[in-house]
Amino acid sequence: MTGHLHQEPSHRGHFSLADAAAVYKLAEEPTPLGEKVKDALSIIDKAIADFGLDQVALSFNGGKDCTVLVHLMAASAYRHLAPSLSSTSASSPPPPQLNSIYIRCPSPFPQVEAFVTVCAARYHLELEAVEGTMKDALQVYLDKRKKEERIVKAVLVGTRRGDPHGANLTPFVPTDAGWPAFMRVHPILDWTYDEIWDFLRHTNLSLGDGTIEWCELYDYGYTSLGSTHNTFPNPLLRATDDPSVLGGWRPAWELQDPSQERAGREVKVNDVLTKSGKEPAVWNGEAQN
Repeated sequence: MTGHLHQEPSHRGHFSLADAAAVYKLAEEPTPLGEKVKDALSIIDKAIADFGLDQVALSFNGGKDCTVLVHLMAASAYRHLAPSLSSTSASSPPPPQLNSIYIRCPSPFPQVEAFVTVCAARYHLELEAVEGTMKDALQVYLDKRKKEERIVKAVLVGTRRGDPHGANLTPFVPTDAGWPAFMRVHPILDWTYDEIWDFLRHTNLSLGDGTIEWCELYDYGYTSLGSTHNTFPNPLLRATDDPSVLGGWRPAWELQDPSQERAGREVKVNDVLTKSGKEPAVWNGEAQN
């Protein structure tokens, strides 16, 4: 099942040439984050140069990693359309449209659905929402594009080194035999958890007339998002002993141990709590075991 997401008008503006210029300015800074941004942009630039912007797509699901990725891709696409323009130029090209696929998981969070819709508008995504397994959804998407004579040859993915199956990846990897054929592109493969949040919360980066946004669930203890069936706030971010913390959960960027990024994706989250010396967690009136 496929379909375009209905795009509500944004109240805070769309990604612009000024936003792209801010990303490239950060890439020039001699800092660890600046170097990561520079490397990521070079990977995206190469993908666009090799395949053409119209044959490159973004896999976007509203998570923190692909929120970084869509911001970087939008910046790179602008640079390819207007390499000599600056953020102060008198004229600006129309914003580039970015091919994108949203593979909808079973029982998605409504907050994620809403955020994906907002991003589709603000980042100018030509976004197709597809249901099914990743393999099947990609095949449906690529077949649809081929039928429309708009072939996609490369897909940008927000996988990082610490993700499942991410340890041995390289920036450019063709899909395995038996999978839909395209080039997988991993621009943020070597980014850390903290660098993801440093980028999203960077004070010199912008989106329209505001700052970069992320799914609101990250403000309430979630550190990794999936289905409502198996995703909970990270138990290590519980703040029941601090009444000043809204909702009793600290935000995702306050996680002290990045290796526990997916602790909230485990069914037996109490194992994490026991190891940390905290009390068992309770959601919806039942302990998660």
